[in-house]
Amino acid sequence: MTVKTANKHELRTRETRALLLQAAETIFVRDGYEGAELGEIAALAGRTKGAIYAQFKSKEDIFLALIEERTNCYRARMEKILAASTTVDGNMNAVRNFFLERTEDQAWSLLVLEFKLFALRHPESKKRLQTLYAGILYRTDEKKLADILGAAAKGKDAISRAVAVQTLGPVISALVLESQLENHLMNKNVIKKVANRIFDALLEVPTR
Repeated sequence: MTVKTANKHELRTRETRALLLQAAETIFVRDGYEGAELGEIAALAGRTKGAIYAQFKSKEDIFLALIEERTNCYRARMEKILAASTTVDGNMNAVRNFFLERTEDQAWSLLVLEFKLFALRHPESKKRLQTLYAGILYRTDEKKLADILGAAAKGKDAISRAVAVQTLGPVISALVLESQLENHLMNKNVIKKVANRIFDALLEVPTR
């Protein structure tokens, strides 16, 4: 089979897209979705505003493309660390480390907040958010999660694997955002300790 090699124009287009998304992340994190200006994104990327419209239809389009790219990166990261594990205990540790790594990503927590506010104000985009999130760790598929993490406990007060995993992301994002307001008390080390405890509680991991 012949593998098609990208020509100079295609490479230039990819480079421009990557630069625009990188700049968009900086501007959206700094100014929020509503305050972000396409002209500033273009200037930061070293491109013209026309370059944005050659790649994206609107501010909404580049914003959603950025969220999709970041989500796909997280999905790839999750798949990579799970592929390196061969046991349920190994999977549990891999998933724990994945979520603990999230405590270091302040930009993502701010982007998620902006995207959730955007989805609430633009209901037509809500389904897109749900689809993106569900793909990171089979968040709505209890059977697949049970295969990865072991079956959830039984009983009236038990928490399903799907609910536990779905809860972890927003909780960690909230902790990261809180640290930016109260970084004296809620520093990075504290947030990791708290996130670790929450992980153990939600996934019902025995005390080590």
